[in-house]
Amino acid sequence: MEFLEYINTIDQEELNSLPGLTPALAEKVAAGRPFATLEDFSNVKGLTEKRLATLMEDFGKKMEAENIEKLQNAEAASSEEIAEAVGNEVEKITRKSTIRRVITWIVVLILLSGAVFAAIKWGIPFVYDRYIKPVENNAASITDLADQQNAEIARLEEEISALQERAATLEGRADSVDQSLASHDASLTQLENMQKLLDSSFASHKTEMLAEFSNQLSLTRGIELISRSRLYLSESNFGLAKKDLLAARDLLYTLLDKLPADQLDAMKIVIERVDMAIEKLPAYPVVAANDVDTAWQYLVDGLPNVPKQAVNPVVLPPTATPEATATIEVTATIEATPTLEATPTP
Repeated sequence: MEFLEYINTIDQEELNSLPGLTPALAEKVAAGRPFATLEDFSNVKGLTEKRLATLMEDFGKKMEAENIEKLQNAEAASSEEIAEAVGNEVEKITRKSTIRRVITWIVVLILLSGAVFAAIKWGIPFVYDRYIKPVENNAASITDLADQQNAEIARLEEEISALQERAATLEGRADSVDQSLASHDASLTQLENMQKLLDSSFASHKTEMLAEFSNQLSLTRGIELISRSRLYLSESNFGLAKKDLLAARDLLYTLLDKLPADQLDAMKIVIERVDMAIEKLPAYPVVAANDVDTAWQYLVDGLPNVPKQAVNPVVLPPTATPEATATIEVTATIEATPTLEATPTP
């Protein structure tokens, strides 16, 4: 292929001057010569399709200019030779007889006609096969490379569009989490006010129903705090998540001596899981999230009965908890029966 022969034979200075080649890339091309195929040349590190197309286009222009120059030189040389030959013949004819002049002119015309015929029959196909056809092949290769590049650009545009859609989905989820946090904050405030009201009522009228309401309300607040901590963990807000876990842990700890025996073991597991999550934050958020999910599941399942061997007998004392200031969505409902139902949002 003429292009590869050109790349393999040009000197280093001309190689550095080629368009599309940086000095460093020209060094790599020089080090990798000779190239057997166009694919070998295109595999040079740093030689992109665009640069290869630029090189081939420049080579095509050079070849076209060289062909034109050769044709012009050939025509000029032929014209000079013909003129010189004609001049010589004219000079001879003037010195010879009319018959010899006629014969000489006939011979010259025959020779000229033969030369023109030979040039037309063999010269034009030779020039076409030698110079023009390789340029056309190179132009076709450049067109193929351009088509491949356009296809790659279209694929990248599709991927960008998919990423934009995914980003929009994630933004929608983030907005949903923010709304849930805001709703949960209002719910927790309502539950705290209800707790204060029940505590004041219980101080004046100590009844079993009010005590049960108070316990259920504390349990619901604990569920709300753990639910909110799960949302904080999903946003990587480990500080607020840990605050909610500390508050929930202390609140649930106060219920240990007030729960029925069939729920006590499950509550101990919940407190143990919350303690484990507190210890793992913020170093191991994924493990902490699993512990929080386990504790939350036990609570929303109503503290089911568990085997004794699954319960850790050691329960740490409560720790001081700062007041959490974030928000989550929850629906809490007090019924006429001595139970308080809560629907936490995971």
